[in-house]
Amino acid sequence: MAEDDFQAVTPIRIVTSEFPPYSFSAGDQAEGIAVALVENMLEQMGLNIKIEVYPWARAYDVALREPNTLLFVVARTPEREPLFKWVGRLILFDVKVFRLKSAEDIHIKQLEELHNYKVGSLIKDVKGAYLKSKGIKPIEYASEDSGIHMLKRGYIDLMPAELNSFRYRVSKLGYQQDDFEVAYELSEISNPLYLAFSKGTPDELVVRFREALSKLPLDQGVLSY
Repeated sequence: MAEDDFQAVTPIRIVTSEFPPYSFSAGDQAEGIAVALVENMLEQMGLNIKIEVYPWARAYDVALREPNTLLFVVARTPEREPLFKWVGRLILFDVKVFRLKSAEDIHIKQLEELHNYKVGSLIKDVKGAYLKSKGIKPIEYASEDSGIHMLKRGYIDLMPAELNSFRYRVSKLGYQQDDFEVAYELSEISNPLYLAFSKGTPDELVVRFREALSKLPLDQGVLSY
């Protein structure tokens, strides 16, 4: 069956989240490093599918509910393992905990010390789930832009975020990079992020996307920035 014929028989939906510089909306288009990689795969396969960009919680829920839905990028955790059909790794995930540079009284030597501070986290995000698993109850927000505003204004003391995404957002929001600094590294969850299909997706479709991912040029595979 040709790829276009397969798409006609099995409508495919592709969703991602606002996670610059990897994926973000620009008008009615999706852009970003991860988006470019997925578009490369689609071109290889002869597929023309619009990539939809949503807040993380909505993109995640769509992929949980609807069959034939591809979600990127998503952390692969033991809790999520049975929820999706995993295609493969796309980018690396370097998670830091940020504080205001002016908050010189905040010194984190070990994870347990986060209990002493107001820590933020994105709703339904792997970073927040990890903190909760360690007994830390984060203050949740709907977008990481909101988290940065809350950190800058003192509503939270610490914010876990992917390094490059945090830097990108800080500049976009008009803040200075020097206003923030890394207080702690969450190395335990700094792992590759994946492409994953919803559970109701035919295995044949998952295999086709996995093969397309494996054909990406070596310098466009799992990325490190």
